Amino acid sequence: MDRAYFDEPDSAFAREALGMIDGDRRRLAARFTAETWWAAPAQALAVAAVVASPAAGVAGPMSVVTALATIALVGIDHAFRKRTGISTNRPAGPVSLAVLIALCALIVAAFVTSLALAMIGERSWIIASTSAGFILMLVGVAIYDKAYARDLRRAR
Repeated sequence: MDRAYFDEPDSAFAREALGMIDGDRRRLAARFTAETWWAAPAQALAVAAVVASPAAGVAGPMSVVTALATIALVGIDHAFRKRTGISTNRPAGPVSLAVLIALCALIVAAFVTSLALAMIGERSWIIASTSAGFILMLVGVAIYDKAYARDLRRAR
């Protein structure tokens, strides 16, 4: 296209361009949510390992388990980004940001609960906080993905 085409104040051209952008956002949102089937369980397992890590022993063993689980989370994000071209750790708007903050706070609370249980010698109860962390992450990732897709579709 030549420069004169872009200089024309044509409302039809503007509508067409906005329609193309809207279509791109919808396709991106669909591609993002299509990958949830494998990403959510994988992330939930890695978070469950982090939450369960105090059961391995506070200090050294916990650090190793947490480091390995963190590496797994980074690897999952890398694989997701490679398949979709989308980074999951950058919210698309205010709703996905709120869900991400809430999800992070709940996961930290589950980890702190496990750590406190390990410190008082109640390691058997860590199973409950680990299960809660797994379920929170499994459901939370699905909610985050839907919120992210919603933010993508609504962004203007």
